[in-house]
Amino acid sequence: MEQSISLIMAANVETILFSLGTYTARIIFFIALNEWKLQILEEFQQNFILVSLLINTLYLVLFLLFANFYRAATVKLWIQIEQYHLGKRVFTMSFGVFIAFMVILLISDMQSVTATLQASILLIFTIILIFTYRQLIFFVRTIAIQRQAQAKVIYNKQLNDYLTSVQQQYTDLRKFKHDFQNIMLSMKSFVDTSDSTELKQYYQDIVQEQTEMSTVGNGNIAQIQAVDSDAIRGLIIQKFFIAKSQQIDFQIELTQEKYHFDENILIIVRILGILLDNAFEYVQTIDEKRVTCAITQDDNITEITVDNPINESLNFKDLFKTGYTTKDKHTGFGLANARRLITETDNLYLETKIIHGHLLMTLIIVGGE
Repeated sequence: MEQSISLIMAANVETILFSLGTYTARIIFFIALNEWKLQILEEFQQNFILVSLLINTLYLVLFLLFANFYRAATVKLWIQIEQYHLGKRVFTMSFGVFIAFMVILLISDMQSVTATLQASILLIFTIILIFTYRQLIFFVRTIAIQRQAQAKVIYNKQLNDYLTSVQQQYTDLRKFKHDFQNIMLSMKSFVDTSDSTELKQYYQDIVQEQTEMSTVGNGNIAQIQAVDSDAIRGLIIQKFFIAKSQQIDFQIELTQEKYHFDENILIIVRILGILLDNAFEYVQTIDEKRVTCAITQDDNITEITVDNPINESLNFKDLFKTGYTTKDKHTGFGLANARRLITETDNLYLETKIIHGHLLMTLIIVGGE
């Protein structure tokens, strides 16, 4: 389909350019000879053909230079046509324009339309053709924006549902922990009076597991209840469990009783997720596996800081470039995407600095409570 569309568009362009070249050559000869009669061209037929070909070649070169200048936009347009399955519509529109133009030329020749009238028809049709293709580009871009918006809505809904599910699982786990403690307390007296060494050892193992599990309901992760956004709270809880599975000491620093978020929640979730993932991936390559996430909120400014130790100097100019990474077998797109999201959102800013061997990346949110 893509090749068919290209052929039809090329045929349209070449037909227009050839016709324009021919009529331009006619005008040149008429002016040079000071006579406006088609019969005079018969006397200089060979010269006229040569001049027409030269002018047509010149128009073609100019068109190719113009097309090369907009090459990136053209490639993007083709990708959108293919991605959103618009090939048939584009082909139908282009083929219809081509047929209409050929019919007009055929009828004008059959009816012996004057050269002046043919030139006027050609000029008008050229303007219509340019307008039609501009409308075609606008149509494709509009469809692309609509599809991207629909995909973004679906993605955001899935992300929100997932993070809400994580929050619910965390709540259920805390409830289970509470019930589990009561069950263990009720069994203690029975185990103490038992003569089974294996039972006592098994009980001690469970108690030890319970001690390790206590970080879920007590300590720094319990502070996350102060965040009123299910999505942000769910993300941090998810990252807490990921850090635990990777033996990373993930600390949450929340000093206020309540943190309110009401704008750009899912964008904040995406950026914070990138910052935490980047910190987790880096500390796995060093001995000090510790990451801290601190949230402060004052008046209408919220700051979320991700802090991790580093063992090397970093170039901030390269840090956010697409493809740049300090980790093996990673693409380096995370921080570049975070920077893009921040640039596209008016009230988000990112501050990056190194203090005493620690990389601090602070997402600053202006607005809200």
